[in-house]
Amino acid sequence: MIEPIKPEPTNEAIYSKWAILGFCIFFSPIFGGVLIRQNLIGVHRKREANLLLLLSVLMAFLTAMLASTPYGGSGTTILANFLQGALLVEFSFKKYLPHADELPKKTIWRPLSISLMIVAALLMLMILLGVPLQEVKP
Repeated sequence: MIEPIKPEPTNEAIYSKWAILGFCIFFSPIFGGVLIRQNLIGVHRKREANLLLLLSVLMAFLTAMLASTPYGGSGTTILANFLQGALLVEFSFKKYLPHADELPKKTIWRPLSISLMIVAALLMLMILLGVPLQEVKP
């Protein structure tokens, strides 16, 4: 009797929890969501990867909405990014990557350089369009 071939468990390198949380705090939950998506695609969970990326976009939208209220400010934004990043990381790693400690880790240099280029391009665009970079008080 021929037994079906089972796929080998992947030893795909992933981004660590701390790297993803750092990207969520210092950039945005969207950046952390992209890293989580790459982790999940590496372990063949494409549907879940796309859902978590969508969730991270919604979280970033909520942070932007919070920033436009009287309670908004840099401290509020950083706190919101931290809480949302912690939620994304803990949920995704516990549910979809319970064996993450055993997997090799990727370095953050490539996503960090891409993230810095995106932020620099957005800042340049804001300057060219005349968007004030600090809050204008009447």
